[in-house]
Amino acid sequence: MKKIDVLGISVVDTTKSEFVDHVIDEMQITEKPICIVTANPEIIMLAKENKDYEQCLLNSNYVVADGIGVVIGSKILGTPLQERIPGYELVHDFLRTAKAGHNRFFFYGGKPGVAKQAAEKAKLLYPHVKIVGVADGYGGDGNGDEVAEKAAVLNPDFIFVATGAPKQEEWIAEHREQFSNAVMMGVGGSLDVLSGNVDRAPDLFIKLNLEWFHRLLTQPTRFKRMLKIPQFLWKVKKSKK
Repeated sequence: MKKIDVLGISVVDTTKSEFVDHVIDEMQITEKPICIVTANPEIIMLAKENKDYEQCLLNSNYVVADGIGVVIGSKILGTPLQERIPGYELVHDFLRTAKAGHNRFFFYGGKPGVAKQAAEKAKLLYPHVKIVGVADGYGGDGNGDEVAEKAAVLNPDFIFVATGAPKQEEWIAEHREQFSNAVMMGVGGSLDVLSGNVDRAPDLFIKLNLEWFHRLLTQPTRFKRMLKIPQFLWKVKKSKK
């Protein structure tokens, strides 16, 4: 797939629907894990500050522009991405389009009980999928190595890791070889939203690409993290010179 360089990170340049179809098709022919990073400006900035974490992104199969800031950055560079590809929407798209024989899911992350609640909601929304296992992100179901061992035995086709950056990408990078052609994707707070514990932004905010602003309004403690957005855009602008 075509990719755009954003501060040294190759970001997939496609539409969400085309990306989902591509990954589903790739699952049919590969015997290797398919690792996806859902990147926002904070993740890319963290990668520039931490070389080991940057390597996690560089070694992944696909980095998609989860945050609108990444899309804006690509426009500043003169190589505009086609659209934003939100990780939360990918979660639903993969659940919805999973085919027989490739519909086994494992949810990892969130506070105790969140992954289980998300799994129950997923079963209601998509009865054709099989949630083969869940694990919370606070150690109640074992440490990272133990969760990986548990998941590997269950042989999932999709693993959604919601332990936040950089932990989720580091876990995927460390344990990817324990899985065959599973899709392994860091999904941030997606399980919190899927479970119903956190509300997603209203449609108007999403349509106007202001989902980040809604999160700031509802979670003021994120303010310091949000400062990464202007820092990222400034760094992108400087890189163009």
